[in-house]
Amino acid sequence: MVHCTIKGFFKLAERVTPQDFIPALDKLMKETRAFATKPLQLLHYPNEGWANGFPLLLERTAPFLELNKAVWNIVEPYIAPDCLFSARDGRGDTFYPHITLAMSDIPRDPGLTQQAMALAEYAVSLVPKGDFVASDIQLIEFYSDDWARNWYETLNFKQLKGWKLAE
Repeated sequence: MVHCTIKGFFKLAERVTPQDFIPALDKLMKETRAFATKPLQLLHYPNEGWANGFPLLLERTAPFLELNKAVWNIVEPYIAPDCLFSARDGRGDTFYPHITLAMSDIPRDPGLTQQAMALAEYAVSLVPKGDFVASDIQLIEFYSDDWARNWYETLNFKQLKGWKLAE
C-alpha cells in the first residue's frame, strides 16, 4: 500500500484498543492545519534484514515534524513494551517524512528489484513537482500472522478513521 507515515506500525499494549486514543487523535486533527511539503528524492533501501523499500523523501517542514511529535505523544502510552517496530520508527530528529512506494514484499531477486525501482521511478515522474498540500490523514490497523518474521507476507489492513485537516 502506498502511504506516507506519520507514526509507523506499533503493537498495542494488553487491553488497549484504538478507541482508547482515537478521541485524542480527533482533537489533534481538528486543531492541525493542512501544510505544504514537497517531494525531494527517491531512495532504495535494499533488503537488509527486514525491509526492501522505495521511499520518496519529502521536505522536513516544521508542521510535518510537529504532527509526528504530537501523534507520538498521543499513542506512545498505548504501545506494548515488546513492540518490534517503534524502536526503529522515526521520531523528532530521526523522522524523515516520506511516501513509501513499495516495501518489504519484493523478493530478493536483482531483476525484480530493478523492476520495482523502475516502477517507483515512473510513479515519481507522475508526482507534481514542487509543493503540495498535505491534508488527508488516515488511521490504519494492520494484521499479520507473523509479526516477528515475514510479517509482510501475511499483512492485511483496514482503515479505522480518516481526517481532513483544515485548509
